[in-house]
Amino acid sequence: MNITEENKRRSKKKKSPLLLYIIIPFLSFFIYILSNSGLSIKELPDLFFYTPPKVKYETFKLSFDKDIPEDIVSIIKSSIDDIELNGVKRFKFSESGGYKVVVSDNLEDSMYFKQYAVVGHMYWIKGSTTMEEIKKSGKVYLSSDGYDVNSVFLDQLFGDSIQLVKSEDILSALQKSESYVAIVPIENLKKEMKVLVLDNKYCIEDSKGCLYVGYRLENKKDSDFVGDIIGRNMEIEYGESKGIDKDNIVKVNMSGVVAISRGLAQKIDNSGDFAYPAKKLGSFLADADLTHVSNEVSFVDGCVGYTGMVFCSKPKYVETLKASGVDIVELTGNHNNDYGAKYNKSTIEKYIELGWDHFGGGLNSDDASKILYKEVKGNLLAFMGYNWYDTINSSRALAGSSSAGANSYSVEKLTKDIKEAKDKGAVVIVTFQFQECYSYPSSDVIYPICYKPLSSPDQKKVFRQAIDLGADIVVGTQAHQPQTYEIYGKGLIFYGLGNLYFDQDEWIGTRQGLVLSLYVQDSNIIQVKITPIIVDSSLIPHIADETDSKLLLNLLKSARNF
Repeated sequence: MNITEENKRRSKKKKSPLLLYIIIPFLSFFIYILSNSGLSIKELPDLFFYTPPKVKYETFKLSFDKDIPEDIVSIIKSSIDDIELNGVKRFKFSESGGYKVVVSDNLEDSMYFKQYAVVGHMYWIKGSTTMEEIKKSGKVYLSSDGYDVNSVFLDQLFGDSIQLVKSEDILSALQKSESYVAIVPIENLKKEMKVLVLDNKYCIEDSKGCLYVGYRLENKKDSDFVGDIIGRNMEIEYGESKGIDKDNIVKVNMSGVVAISRGLAQKIDNSGDFAYPAKKLGSFLADADLTHVSNEVSFVDGCVGYTGMVFCSKPKYVETLKASGVDIVELTGNHNNDYGAKYNKSTIEKYIELGWDHFGGGLNSDDASKILYKEVKGNLLAFMGYNWYDTINSSRALAGSSSAGANSYSVEKLTKDIKEAKDKGAVVIVTFQFQECYSYPSSDVIYPICYKPLSSPDQKKVFRQAIDLGADIVVGTQAHQPQTYEIYGKGLIFYGLGNLYFDQDEWIGTRQGLVLSLYVQDSNIIQVKITPIIVDSSLIPHIADETDSKLLLNLLKSARNF
């Protein structure tokens, strides 16, 4: 081998390791990319020789129906006119043709909509209206805060009837007079407002009772895609499309005294129908996510309690509660231990067997003092009840360490319970068994004093303190006739709801009653609907007619002046 060949051989040996040092890392990198990119072998060249696709940016022609006011046209145009890519406009406006914007008559096909409720003040006697009445009166309040797209939308419905008022002044304006109504977006509803039944429909339960303004594109290929673009940009500019969503609104029906005994027991037995008292009101009460009653009387085997002040119920009378759709039984009443704590205990065990919840009383003092938490449709509610009267008077109605009874009251307990529930983000519902009003007249006449909160003992002080501590609503379930209600601080107080199922038909005050329907959304009370009820000599309560409703609400209004 000559020197030249030897040098070539040595040179190849030197180059081979160098090539390996280059190839092996490259091969490792290639394998790593292949295993982590998710690409197939065929797609791998795209990783190294990628050419971005050409963007097809289409301009859509948009026109407007002649029925849409020019102000609305301007609003829609201004929300989308600046959409472009590389100088190419997304929308071109024309007098006709292309994608045509028209008024929509339902939420499902709307690219953008607003839904409104017609409201008065919670203290109003008036509870309903019609579109014809509103337009005829020419008196509509609307928020004037800054530039409000709502005024433009609603101008389409009410025109010159609209009077703009600052949002913080609407409630006080409504409280002064029932001649105006206010129109508020659904998302701005407050518990201090009274949603009016519109054309026989209640907005929160039936969207046909709401006012609706919406727009859609006439049917055409890709209209959903184009409508989504317009809708999203209008929401950015003017707020989200929002309407009543029953899937996240919780309805709670709350009622007053239940004492299925004495004269009512006799009526039931004579009828042979153990659900007799619920004939007219049962389905109404049951129409809720949660239905509450305050039952003051325990079920006792062999009970025959047609007279006196020691109460019991026959076990079969539970059919009345079943027919009323009961989910929650309040046990703050002072008659549940009339026949001894053992019957109270067996009655509570019956509720548990039926799958019903209880609060404000229990199998013993620990059970009685528990807060009842209910999570429904993403809303957390906390029920807590206290027997104020029997705590002050140290009666046998209260639960003991090993005996059933009502939950005792103390400011310390109330403070602790409310804080715990508020810390959990719950809507706090507090009920009290307070002292009853015994100043009934000697004949069947209206006697105003019992419609007011008691002055001695000071009912206002006790109930208001619960609101001061953070309760959202306070309800008195001791009253055998309705007491007035008020907005106080950040909460609502109903001093007494009156009777639901009982035998006191001697006086008009005890024949009257109230059922509250609480509507809760996003863990806030957005509305409390007050339904006056009344009973006659049949002892079957029913929803009061317009005359009886107005009489009761006017009496409660007068009593509100304390």
